[in-house]
Amino acid sequence: MPPDHATALCLSILERGDLASKLIPPFDAEGRPLPLGPLGPPIRIDQPTRDPGLRMRGGREKLPRPGELADAESRRLCLARFAHHELMAVEYFAWAFLRWPELPPALRRGFLSALADEQRHCRLYLDRLAALGGRFDGDDHSDYFWRHAPAIAASPAGPAAFLAAMGLTLEQANLDFTLTYRDGFAAAGDAESAAICQTVHDDEIVHVALAASWIGRVARPACAPEHRPTSDLDSYLAAVPFPLAASRAKGKRFEVGPRVRAGLSPAFIEHVRIARSSQQRGIAGTRAEAPCLLPNLGAEEGEDWRAYPRLPHARVAARLFGLLLPADTRLAYPGPESTWHEESLADRWPDALGGPATTAVEPWLDPRPAALAWLNTPRLADALRAGGPAGRRLRLAGPSPECLHVLQDKRFTFEAARALGLDPPELDALILALDPEALADADALVARLEQTLARWPAWTGQRFTLKPRFGSSGRGRVGGRGSVDSASLRGPLPRLARQGGALFEPWLERTIDLSVALRVPAEGGAPEVLASFEMITTKSGVYRGHAGLVDADGGIRSGDRDDERARTYARTLVERASAAGLTGPCGVDSFRYRAGDGEQEAYRGAVELNARPTMGLVAWGLIRRVLASPAALGFRDTGSPRAFLFTQLDPDGEAQRRAILARAGPGALAIELLPRRAPDEPRPLLFFGPDRSALREAHRVVLGC
Repeated sequence: MPPDHATALCLSILERGDLASKLIPPFDAEGRPLPLGPLGPPIRIDQPTRDPGLRMRGGREKLPRPGELADAESRRLCLARFAHHELMAVEYFAWAFLRWPELPPALRRGFLSALADEQRHCRLYLDRLAALGGRFDGDDHSDYFWRHAPAIAASPAGPAAFLAAMGLTLEQANLDFTLTYRDGFAAAGDAESAAICQTVHDDEIVHVALAASWIGRVARPACAPEHRPTSDLDSYLAAVPFPLAASRAKGKRFEVGPRVRAGLSPAFIEHVRIARSSQQRGIAGTRAEAPCLLPNLGAEEGEDWRAYPRLPHARVAARLFGLLLPADTRLAYPGPESTWHEESLADRWPDALGGPATTAVEPWLDPRPAALAWLNTPRLADALRAGGPAGRRLRLAGPSPECLHVLQDKRFTFEAARALGLDPPELDALILALDPEALADADALVARLEQTLARWPAWTGQRFTLKPRFGSSGRGRVGGRGSVDSASLRGPLPRLARQGGALFEPWLERTIDLSVALRVPAEGGAPEVLASFEMITTKSGVYRGHAGLVDADGGIRSGDRDDERARTYARTLVERASAAGLTGPCGVDSFRYRAGDGEQEAYRGAVELNARPTMGLVAWGLIRRVLASPAALGFRDTGSPRAFLFTQLDPDGEAQRRAILARAGPGALAIELLPRRAPDEPRPLLFFGPDRSALREAHRVVLGC
């Protein structure tokens, strides 16, 4: 019995392996479109089922050129290949129909209409192939379309990635190929095959138009609607999944007319016309196709490039971050007059990590075709759209700058932690979130804070801190004790107002800092905990490194008694941030502090959400790299947890290195993570040892934290 609604039909197309089931059209016995079917959850199918004779394999044999079609076998080969392209397109539209049931009904109807066209095209090619004595039932069919399905499925652009890949790349290219082979068949005297190519071409115009008209409307919303792309070209660049690109959206013969009839803008048409593949560009293409890393560390404080390339510790942190990506990654930052400087990571890949890596630590870290920034900001997004490194118009991987502005605000963490019960209630009630307007009237603010301070319990000692809502590493905060009415507090108020407000809270005596590195899958799903650490900071809260244990399976944990609680609280907070639009890597910081009479400890479970890459992510990735390298042969397979400590020594820190190793005891070793580039740069090392307490104490004695 044939399916009675479109959802059942699409399931049948993907789950049944015979050709007849895949070519059942989405119409009832009277020729009316099938109803869409019940609206349920997404149905995710990785690959279609294929019976023997239809099975796919990797790779592609070279397609006969149009000038070779006088040969009958070449014509049969082309027809078989074209029929299989149409069959894959049938399956692709069924796949998209099932994967995104939340799409507007009009677009889902468009998918079904295109699916029916592809079925008709497939039959036309198969009938013509049979008439020429050819066969289709050989297990030599290319999986070219399906090789791109994982990238589409994983794309944060969601259904827009499918429209970019299918309609605006593969089908746009077919606008050229169908006419090229139409003329080739005609020149060979095969008018019937030429007519089929023309029919397919005419329908492809409609399919390209469908994608062009919908891609901007189905883009997944960022936190601010104004962040969405405003043109078909911008929408395409924001959504097309790597390795597909505009260079693959055309044939050697470029046809403008069909693209105009499909409704593509002149800018989009010209962009595709001049696009070149990496093979066409040669060495320059290799550089242009390499991952792009934008190290705007410290951008939370209002300037994208204040720290890099001026500050040695920022340069080192950026290069360490780059070690998590393929070795051909280009580290880029702007120079004068809208130029961009680029640095190669491959030239200085550390020996301790083995040969230069060809892949990222995990596939989701590779940002291509987008660029990966430390923090997505509006200024950076605008600069890339105007023309980024190597003249490429790039988008930023991950959430919109507007979304991150909301999540990077410490007020978000404070209010979410209060709502979720992640901080002690007695502390929760003492924290004030101050808007910029509240900081503008210094007298009124001081009076308000004096009244607040007077109500604090005795265990606080009335020690306070006023810290920027946007910032990192403790920079820009002011503090005091007993009274807020001082020049040292009044003076910074205008700056804090410009920075977006402040938090007023007790200054706590921390006993340990903890950090959890996570990531939110772009394709949806629950946040994933990557690692948990003890975070090493100075007394003033400035970051110095990470420490913990690596187990026999490569799992990374802090080893602290609150480790599991830190992981649970971090996941809970990031689930709240994910609902607000967060995807990609992030981190959550927490700490224990002295409470009551000073003999007790309390746990503050959500101090700060870093809705961006973090040094915890860097530490996790570096440990993963080391464990896969020859440097780990001495301890990787011991079967017992191994202590580690990631830190940065002084530029002339050889004596510090030796002292830490001596105090850490027998079996400790130090791995150099970067070759020196400048005499003022800190020296990053990864220490391993058999005893966590001994290694941690060695660092505390030698470096004071």
